[in-house]
Amino acid sequence: MLTAYLLLALSITCEMVAASVVVQSKGWTVLKPTIICIVGYAFSYYLFGMCLSDIDLGVGYATWGAVGTIVTPIVGYFIYKQKLTKWGVFALILIIISTLTLNLFGW
Repeated sequence: MLTAYLLLALSITCEMVAASVVVQSKGWTVLKPTIICIVGYAFSYYLFGMCLSDIDLGVGYATWGAVGTIVTPIVGYFIYKQKLTKWGVFALILIIISTLTLNLFGW
């Protein structure tokens, strides 16, 4: 199970890198971030598929999606100077609580 969660963490990391550089690709017109994005998403899906041998699809996908939903606005705030409101932070906290609950207690 620990290996599966490690694969899930690596999958999420690859997805976060890909999502973070998609802005820099400027609509897929800048080569380096475009390649990083494509490779990041490819590795992300590959690793995600591997982790599903020990993690239920619903729990794995919910975790993958939630962590991406939580990290992406944080990256946007610090790297791209995008706005993050108090209500947005509150919503992210709710997502964190929900994801932890799902992983601890399952379906």
